[in-house]
Amino acid sequence: MQRGSGRRTRLETRLNALSTPVFALDASRTVLFFNQGCEQLLEWPAEEILGQTCDYAIDTDSEESESVCNLLCPPAEVFQGTRMEVPRFLLSRSGKSIPCLIRYSPLADEQRKTKLVLGFIEQIQGPQALPSASASQQLHVELAALRLSLRNRFRFSTLVARSPGMQRVLRQLELAIQTTQPVHFQGETGTGKEHLARAIHFESEQRRKIFIPLNCEKLPPRELKQTVKKIFERDYDESMPLEPGVLFLNEIQSLPRDIQEIVLENLQGKAPKVHVRLMTASPQPLQDLLDQEVLLSEFFYFITTMEIQLPALRKRREDLELLAQHFLENENRYQQKQVSGFAPGVLSLFQDYYWPANLDELIRVIQAAFEATSEPVITRESLPLQFKTGVDARSLGPSVPAPLRTLDDSITLVEKEQILLALERCRNNRTEAARMLGLTRAKLYRRMEALNISVDEF
Repeated sequence: MQRGSGRRTRLETRLNALSTPVFALDASRTVLFFNQGCEQLLEWPAEEILGQTCDYAIDTDSEESESVCNLLCPPAEVFQGTRMEVPRFLLSRSGKSIPCLIRYSPLADEQRKTKLVLGFIEQIQGPQALPSASASQQLHVELAALRLSLRNRFRFSTLVARSPGMQRVLRQLELAIQTTQPVHFQGETGTGKEHLARAIHFESEQRRKIFIPLNCEKLPPRELKQTVKKIFERDYDESMPLEPGVLFLNEIQSLPRDIQEIVLENLQGKAPKVHVRLMTASPQPLQDLLDQEVLLSEFFYFITTMEIQLPALRKRREDLELLAQHFLENENRYQQKQVSGFAPGVLSLFQDYYWPANLDELIRVIQAAFEATSEPVITRESLPLQFKTGVDARSLGPSVPAPLRTLDDSITLVEKEQILLALERCRNNRTEAARMLGLTRAKLYRRMEALNISVDEF
């Protein structure tokens, strides 16, 4: 026994002394071995890496050992006994991005269950061009390369943006970091307005102050007014860690005018009462809200210092697959189950879908599929029924010809349908519905009465 133990010790010593980076994980993805080659390449001492658990998720914080561990994590297929060569961008402690090829070798017990995974790291020129990598692995590499590039260029490590529209947004965000002026985000529901507001805040000089998000549509007006007053009326000590830094008012089309006056009173002028930065968001253009007299003219001009328009997900086709991979890898964090990518055909379904709820809907689909799948990848079968139904609805064959109606009946039917649709989209805001239909409010009322459209119908 002693003799065998000595041999194992000598083998471990020899492996540890190799300049070739070698590491080992157990079946629960815990780092068991991290040799000197790994230490030299990644600039992390073994004692800070050993014992940590890896998740199949990309991180770009070079100062956190968790980032290093996650970038070493093999795909889920490796733990099922598959040997793989995986391209990666590893991250050294000094922040250097290192293109590598990791060769994973699973070691199984007598029942053929993987108990140990050995990883051998080889530096290469460009992992994106590696022909042996699967489409899923290439997407993982592309995501890593993009996030590292955005971190180095724009300082944003949590954003995924390759499309021209989002590149424009990134340049605007970069400018917004350098000022404390109000910022307004305009875009459809679910396009990530609050996330981008937080990104600006946490990259600005006010990052140590708190970010306060308020949804003007969901909060009752009285509660909203009391909350805003408390933010401005409290006498904050400069040394207090909970001093507010940003007030983010979402859905400002529902912000009462008296609360707009409170905000202006406290933030306008050369010597504002408190140093709180205002950020706002709405699905409609600000000019429309001003024309409808939803916004006070003074409030409108105050918040239009910088306007950032966010594209809908259906207009970000270059980002869609990377976003799906990004959200999937977020689901892997701190989970026993790990899912490495998407089965063939799934991403094509994503590209064909309209995504009416934008990023929020994509996240929900990924979360549901992650919970449902028992495979190392997301399959068609694991996608939620509501999503598959929506995809099928866009791919049905020719519909049965509609029955022939008189011209007057057809015109009446179309007119009623369009009025109901406009009212639904505007959430029963009849002034906005009239504007969308090209009518005056009075004419809309007359047409609703003539068509017997009541409030109960929407």
